Amino acid sequence: MIALDALIRRGEEFISQIYFTPIPPNIFSGSSGYNIPDTAEYESWKATSRRFIGVHYPNDKAVEEFEQASGDCLSPENHLILLAILKAIREVPLPHAVPKPDTVPMDCDRKGVDIIVNNNNTVNQIQNTIVQYAVFIESIKNGLNDIQLQELKDILDQHKDAPETAKTKIVEKLVSFGTDVLASILGNLMTNPNIYAGF
Repeated sequence: MIALDALIRRGEEFISQIYFTPIPPNIFSGSSGYNIPDTAEYESWKATSRRFIGVHYPNDKAVEEFEQASGDCLSPENHLILLAILKAIREVPLPHAVPKPDTVPMDCDRKGVDIIVNNNNTVNQIQNTIVQYAVFIESIKNGLNDIQLQELKDILDQHKDAPETAKTKIVEKLVSFGTDVLASILGNLMTNPNIYAGF
């Protein structure tokens, strides 16, 4: 099972990997221009961190703070906010917030007997979801050039509060890229062993 310290260590490794890419003057963009070499791995770290604090600290306001910050554009400052939230949870945890890994104590008959239920399904589900998410992101990135990818990101940034509008605009933009691009993305997805096994 992943530990909070491991998430913090991995997050600290990302600090030196975030770099600024100037946006060409002929492209209007609301995004920051910051990038990271392995976007899928970074998104996987954010998703795992969100899941970890959501499971272990469900009533802590840190869950909402992390959720908000992780939805913002990538930047060194924003990444440091995510790390600060994780470190604050480690330094000042809620009383009774962290159960023993993979165990749930139950008071079944008032005789002081604890029943321990081991559950490894959650970890496997998280890992499978992360792998599938990473495959999906990589397939899209491999089917688009940098300008096309940035145009899609801009649409998502502009309409993050209106998913239906974003969906319509994304579909329109993908169609404008041509059928070759769409076929390439779909081909990348279908030929990936993790996806192919599901057919």
